[in-house]
Amino acid sequence: MKGDRIFPQEYERWEADGVTWIVQDLPPEDDEKFIEVLVDHLGTDEVLCSTTRLSEHPESVKGISDYWRVCLAERTSIACYREIDGVRTLAGGNCCVIAKKDDKPSIEIQGDEWKTVFEGLKFVEDKCNPFEYLGEDKLLVGYGLVVKREFRGAKLGARILNAREPLCKQLNVKAATTVFTGISSQKLAARCGYIVTAEATLHEMSQAGLKYPKGDQRSIKLMVKKFE
Repeated sequence: MKGDRIFPQEYERWEADGVTWIVQDLPPEDDEKFIEVLVDHLGTDEVLCSTTRLSEHPESVKGISDYWRVCLAERTSIACYREIDGVRTLAGGNCCVIAKKDDKPSIEIQGDEWKTVFEGLKFVEDKCNPFEYLGEDKLLVGYGLVVKREFRGAKLGARILNAREPLCKQLNVKAATTVFTGISSQKLAARCGYIVTAEATLHEMSQAGLKYPKGDQRSIKLMVKKFE
């Protein structure tokens, strides 16, 4: 997806307490490092992954890692770095892809727990087709927004999420969609201008035959934002 765009593009740079922070495109040399961050954090903290205990099952860890690896290869993901005395540390990022309305699934979903997570995401997406809702043929889709634990509190999540807009403008994409699964990420997305188009509780998904706890009223939300 690089095309003629400048890559990697820097979207924001600021200083706080003697530290420089940079939000930019994720370069290929940091793909594996970012996958480690995603597995270590989302694999245990994210609602669907933690509920299915995905991180305890090697086949599913490999399956979700392979999925992220394919997504990152599209070169449409965002990274946030801390820089001190010229030394950069990956602090977080957002795995993103550009999806087209008529795309067919091309990545095999391996591992029972990863399949359950993926089916949960698809369940809420099927309630409201984001392409039809937004009237767009292509969208930026997020598959994992994460800030490393040691950097939480630095308010990096909003800056990473907001970098989607200039990224989309480079790629001539006019909207973004994501299933936000945790309360904190849902509130963050709302503050950044995303609106809810569909939601489902884990109980509702269990009633539909998915392997989630009955009676669990935590909800996941499909949220979208259109860029002017």
